[in-house]
Amino acid sequence: MTIEAALDFKEGMVAKLSFKLGSIASILALSLSGPAMSQAVISQVVMSQAVGGEKPILRLLSYNINGLPKTLTKGKPPLFNRIAEILRERRANGTQPQVVLLQEAFDKRTSVIADTTGYKYVYKGPGRRDTSRKGRAHWTQATRKTYALRPDPQKIAGSGLYILSDFPIVDARYKAFDSDECAGFDCLSNKAIQFARLQTPFADQPIDIVNSHFNSRSSAKAPGKLVLKTHKKQTDVLVKMLGAFRKGYPIVIAGDFNTKQDKRYAYFSANVNLTDAGQVCLDNRALCALADGTKEDEILFRTNDKQFYADSKQVRLQPIWAARNFNETLDGKPLSDHLGYEVHYRVTTDD
Repeated sequence: MTIEAALDFKEGMVAKLSFKLGSIASILALSLSGPAMSQAVISQVVMSQAVGGEKPILRLLSYNINGLPKTLTKGKPPLFNRIAEILRERRANGTQPQVVLLQEAFDKRTSVIADTTGYKYVYKGPGRRDTSRKGRAHWTQATRKTYALRPDPQKIAGSGLYILSDFPIVDARYKAFDSDECAGFDCLSNKAIQFARLQTPFADQPIDIVNSHFNSRSSAKAPGKLVLKTHKKQTDVLVKMLGAFRKGYPIVIAGDFNTKQDKRYAYFSANVNLTDAGQVCLDNRALCALADGTKEDEILFRTNDKQFYADSKQVRLQPIWAARNFNETLDGKPLSDHLGYEVHYRVTTDD
């Protein structure tokens, strides 16, 4: 059973969060009573409920699960049940990622991952009809002719984004990309940026989490110059929204940023101005280990999946382990066309 809470924000967005009933019911009640009071109170409650001796390690998984709409995957068996099963197995062993960011969770059958893996807080990104601040039209005449011949094409899928968390979400919002901030077939889905503020047991300060899926390159089937320009626009939107959302707390942004192309990565990393967790791991192998079977180029160069982070003045994040996982096959088929990208961060404070 879940309780859904609608939270309004300055940007005019409404984020729907699902909270699983249980020992944190009192926290939910406090979190809806007012942001100024609730954050301090929630921090105290979460810290007091932390398991004795729990190591201050934030385990964060980002995973593009290739859950394309069912109409586009006819005849392909869903692999989402196995993904959910792996997460349940890890929870039973106490090794589950406490935070999971999903991309391409378009198919309704992907909900098994959010519904059956034990995460108390579930934040789903915007649906296909959720509009951005510029109004109800997702399409402009200038961009329409780059991807469809229909006179009035419609989005066929939502954002495909989920944030699953073991920790209370004390603030959340999203920003759907505007009609001139997509290119090619990518415009058929309502791509967006998700923001969530989590209160963890590791520090009094919350940790900000960002999840997103940026415009693809070749699969967009649009001119190269247009998709590069679009990717830069989306980066600019992210930078602007980070400026509006951040309050000096530590942050991790992760997702399928489609930055494998050098020009995309250079513009993205320079403007977002956060630290690439993969780069840190490769530069400091004494401090950050790679999981068995994880290749260096899968962490940094040969991937569109990324994690970036930044400290606050009081709280520091240090990547200590990174993995490309969920690499098994089922009946000879990979679970997704992406691997999972999981990073463990040691959280230290000035206390």
